[in-house]
Amino acid sequence: MSLLKSLSLSALKEPVDPSNQYLNNPNAIKFGEALFNDPSLSSTKTVSCASCHIGANAFMDSRTLALGKQQGIRNTPSLLNIGQQHWFFWDGRKDSLWSQALAPIENPKEHNLTRTELVHLIKANKRYKKQYKEIFGLSLENKALLKLPQRAGPNGNIKVLKKWKKLSTEQRKGINRIFSNIGKAIASYVATIKSQPSRFDQYVQELATTGDSRVLNDSEKRGLKLFLSQKSGCINCHNTPVFSNKEFHNIGTGIKAKDNGRSEVITELIHDPFNCLGDYSDAMPSQCLELKYMNKDKHALSGAFRTPSLKGISKTAPYMHDGRYKTLQDVLKHYSEIKDKKSLETDLPVINLSTQEQRDIIHFLLTL
Repeated sequence: MSLLKSLSLSALKEPVDPSNQYLNNPNAIKFGEALFNDPSLSSTKTVSCASCHIGANAFMDSRTLALGKQQGIRNTPSLLNIGQQHWFFWDGRKDSLWSQALAPIENPKEHNLTRTELVHLIKANKRYKKQYKEIFGLSLENKALLKLPQRAGPNGNIKVLKKWKKLSTEQRKGINRIFSNIGKAIASYVATIKSQPSRFDQYVQELATTGDSRVLNDSEKRGLKLFLSQKSGCINCHNTPVFSNKEFHNIGTGIKAKDNGRSEVITELIHDPFNCLGDYSDAMPSQCLELKYMNKDKHALSGAFRTPSLKGISKTAPYMHDGRYKTLQDVLKHYSEIKDKKSLETDLPVINLSTQEQRDIIHFLLTL
């Protein structure tokens, strides 16, 4: 019973992020929600965070690959309970929700906005300008922020980069502070996106209070038992109330696609100016232990991707980091067909599940 309780939403704690002091600020949440839904935060004025993270669809888009200004290379992950994660994006190249929120804004394939464009946008919008000053206590009219070029940033084309390098150190720091604060506001809102209690949660609650429950049918109960067993091994990675251990595993999906996942971003993460130890973090160095002690073994992490949450899984197809599988049947088939662990060099054990057992597990998953 204790294991079942540990998987229930009743065991879910509130998100914590010492690097974002505005996480639970009601005004920051309101500001972040407006920014999340605003397509003007893109070069075409047509792409918002909500374009890919659709609320009615478990905050993802049902596409194989994400589509912003251009098509991306990976599937859009659901944002349900995302504030519970420690690492962000499929490869975990960001260590906070606010630093994750910054990346799409200036990604040419997503929002394609430069940092100075974002500053101009916030300054030109009276409501945003007022909200920004009230929340962060900072004026957008200081000398360092006057007469900024329209398009300048460290991650654009050569023209954009040259304009960024012509800015003074004081100007760049001022722009980066605004940039990071916008990320913190968006993160404050996104951290409020949570799952609603499911049939599984109701089942656990009734078992705990009455010792019996008829919420799940026989197939779903068999699927639950298999899910918790070492015959399937599902529970080894899909645990906690969000059904994710929040770590990285090579399950064979990066091999054929030649996508090395986590191993390719470790150096980038360490040197990210917006990481937990960076100048724009609100955390003390002693609060950044996950970043400090993270696994840096690139060989061991080759082809590894973050374990996704299984909450709301009926709405989050297609599955895997590249959206290769359209159905849960395809996913279970993938795991059951990995017979020779050594030849594929995955983190998976040999998994033998009959067709009926796979069907039962799928029936259970749909209760989440």
